[in-house]
Amino acid sequence: DEDAEYAQVIGDAVALIKDLVNVPAEWQSPAQLAQSAADSVADLDVTVEILDEKALAEQGFGGILGVGQGSDRPPRLVRLDYSPADASRHIALVGKGITFDTGGLSLKPAASMVGMKFDMAGAATSLAAIGAIASLGLPVHVTAWLCITDNMPSGRALRPGDVIRILDGTTVEVQNTDAEGRLVLADGLVAASRENPDVIIDVATLTGAIVAALGHRHTGVFGDVETVSSFISATAQVDE
Repeated sequence: DEDAEYAQVIGDAVALIKDLVNVPAEWQSPAQLAQSAADSVADLDVTVEILDEKALAEQGFGGILGVGQGSDRPPRLVRLDYSPADASRHIALVGKGITFDTGGLSLKPAASMVGMKFDMAGAATSLAAIGAIASLGLPVHVTAWLCITDNMPSGRALRPGDVIRILDGTTVEVQNTDAEGRLVLADGLVAASRENPDVIIDVATLTGAIVAALGHRHTGVFGDVETVSSFISATAQVDE
């Protein structure tokens, strides 16, 4: 039964996100999350490429490296690709994967740090989405980019006022190291855009700002009018 299969796949995808998001940060380094991502699609028609810190440096991923430089656990970028022969369009997913967010040298208050193991939820969601799409055999080319790193304070950590260089050469002066999501996602967005997909969906975890704006029952969707309207329409179809 197609409906039963669909429900099973969606249920498995949601469970994967919840499982990954609830792993304590001590057991989920960037390398471990990258491996979990690869393992979760091992039986699917999905290719996986994992860039370690050396590859990130060689290719110029300054956002991910900059945020990650304060941690003893080096960052990773995971590219997953599902490309069926009958695909008529190409969707790119870019997910924020901060395995723990202390705020860096712009340190969060203790109460605000509770739950920051959740700051890789964007990467987990992107991973689960491509896995579900591949499981269902949908006729769409999907590439997911998981931007994975810790954000920790140390003697090596990024300082307010430091300047980093994003993958496309853009320089960024970092004034608040707790605004790290945009830095790792910038690298992922550049990498995704180089493949000229039809649409790029950026999945962040804008906890503070979006909760202040919209509360706990809604989230924000930003982008061009046509893409946002089709995205909202899709959420309505699945009762989101």
